[in-house]
Amino acid sequence: MVKQDKLIRTMSIITIVGSGIFLLLSIIAMIVYPGGTKFNHYETRYIFLRNYFSDLGRSTTFLGESNLTTMILFATSLTIVGLALISYFSVIPLVFRENKKSFVLSLIASINGFVCAVFYIGIGYLPYDLYLTIHTNFVYIAFTGSLLTIFLGMLAIFLHEDYSNLYAWFYLVFLLILIGYLIILYAGPSSSTDFGLYIQVVGQKVIVYTEVTSFAIQSIGTINHIRKSKNQLNTNVNHTNI
Repeated sequence: MVKQDKLIRTMSIITIVGSGIFLLLSIIAMIVYPGGTKFNHYETRYIFLRNYFSDLGRSTTFLGESNLTTMILFATSLTIVGLALISYFSVIPLVFRENKKSFVLSLIASINGFVCAVFYIGIGYLPYDLYLTIHTNFVYIAFTGSLLTIFLGMLAIFLHEDYSNLYAWFYLVFLLILIGYLIILYAGPSSSTDFGLYIQVVGQKVIVYTEVTSFAIQSIGTINHIRKSKNQLNTNVNHTNI
């Protein structure tokens, strides 16, 4: 039990740190990005509301110049956050081990989340200017698949009598934002127009930052739950000794 709790805390901390490193590397990648957008190839910098995250992972710029540095940063950032999520999903079912329903829901959510994390990593190694179809499919699978993980994770918390429902409500907010993004992704305006590109890019930025923040918050919730459970156990032992 003690070893499991230490492992859970360690993996949760890894998730938090990994999320922070992703944000840092993505910002650095945006700073060093040579420039260019879909409709303005001669732009000299990264335009936050006109460039996709995936533009950072291009093998070359829109003008055909090398984009190697930014591409490496992009792939590295996705690898780190993907591995951080895998770390989290590998232990989170243990948190619900004393509640059968929550445990089963969390286990299914984690298996699905593990798969989605692998696809997130894959996105970083499939520049869309070289592998457009595969890259796009990975994006669709990763974000769409996350729906199940978030929904089941939320239910697992709601059904666990000792886990703070606050984190289930955080999951619900993330779930609603994710649904909104998927509507934009599948049925929103086409990026073939400047307005459509703006909507798609903004939607992507919102969901990426929301997801990274969400799992960092869930990791904090996991650490708090472990600490609370430990304190409760110590209190019960002390009362028993008395």
